[in-house]
Amino acid sequence: MNKIFLIGMMGSWKSTVGRKLAKELNVEFVDIDDCIEEVEKMKVSEIFNEFGEKYFRNIESKIFMDKTSNSANLILSTGGGIILDATNRKILREKGTTFLLEASTNTLAGRIKNTDKRPLLMKSNNINIKLEEIWNERKEFYKKSAKYIISTDNISPEEVIKNIKKKLEFPFAKN
Repeated sequence: MNKIFLIGMMGSWKSTVGRKLAKELNVEFVDIDDCIEEVEKMKVSEIFNEFGEKYFRNIESKIFMDKTSNSANLILSTGGGIILDATNRKILREKGTTFLLEASTNTLAGRIKNTDKRPLLMKSNNINIKLEEIWNERKEFYKKSAKYIISTDNISPEEVIKNIKKKLEFPFAKN
């Protein structure tokens, strides 16, 4: 198995699916945003507010490179902007199997509407429009970085996991 990377927009279920899949497969789960908060001893939104997005992206890339440098099996949930860095995209393509978890703007907005953990949406009057803008900026990078694309619209996290297992052709995948 080695490494499974989950990429996608905020609200695409990277963390939700990653945690459950790692538990099922009995492997380590890493959520990059959680690691950043642990290292910085601040919430992601606080880091953005105090130091800016560039500072955050530098920490994100450093932690991502650190977590992918060994050969251990793991499932890694990235931040939505991990693909903005060319080195990160190369790692996603070469050091594991990368899944883009994709969802419509309406689905994403519905999943994240009651959270204050999304600094890129903080100053937006219309979450749907802002999500669409972010998607349009990133979609080419997401699609070039992913080996597989799985839509998370109108299905459960468990069904997403089933789809991932099918793609990986795990012999113990339940149909």
